[in-house]
Amino acid sequence: MAWFRTAEPRAATLGVLQPFLPDASDGWALALRALADGDEFTTEAYELGQATADVHLALAAAFPSDGRALAENDLTAAAMTERLEAAAHSVPALRPFVPGLRTAFGALVGRDAGPAAQRIHGDLHLGQVLRTGHDWFVIDFEGEPSKPLAERRSAQSPVRDIAGMLRSFDYAARQRRPWRPQWALRCREAFCAGYAARAGWDPRTKHALLRAYETDRAVYEVLYEARHRPDWLPVPMAAIERLAVRGG
Repeated sequence: MAWFRTAEPRAATLGVLQPFLPDASDGWALALRALADGDEFTTEAYELGQATADVHLALAAAFPSDGRALAENDLTAAAMTERLEAAAHSVPALRPFVPGLRTAFGALVGRDAGPAAQRIHGDLHLGQVLRTGHDWFVIDFEGEPSKPLAERRSAQSPVRDIAGMLRSFDYAARQRRPWRPQWALRCREAFCAGYAARAGWDPRTKHALLRAYETDRAVYEVLYEARHRPDWLPVPMAAIERLAVRGG
């Protein structure tokens, strides 16, 4: 990869060059194809977990932080709770689940903050990865477009990226009826196992942190679907019910 910049009238990146991947397919299309064919996706999910860990390791090396853990769990929990309350104000269907969802965020306070904060992808899901042969490539590192640039470039927990991909497996599994939540469960287990094999720590051991980030992502999805794709609202609402009632 290469890029070209200018210093006038101010420092800015004008463009980037990326390798072309012939015959590549995006992860979303591959997952839906597997579901339509009645196939598993666990091998692909495991290798995607490995690729995600490799990306996190590379980002940590390229953009070193102070190596601290995310000690401000109370601030993270407060921000997530604020987003939940704002979403519930806009989406009445979310309101009955607010007390249960608050517990996911409250569980962060006083807990192990998990892996060190670092630069992350910021908007990771199956549509942001390409597969060619047996290799995965992660693309589109601009982060969540709705977030300010400074926030997108800030050090964050890598668990946020992991939670985004786990939610994406769930979305794929619920694209047609009958829904296949067990397919998504097997994918998430394989993804986390692959991630652990490369990263040296297992996301599944950070239950409170992973649940909080998954919940925060699902709340965002509810608000997005209610505004833009109401027919899809049952997909994140199924996750909301699971996260609020069963605790994960």
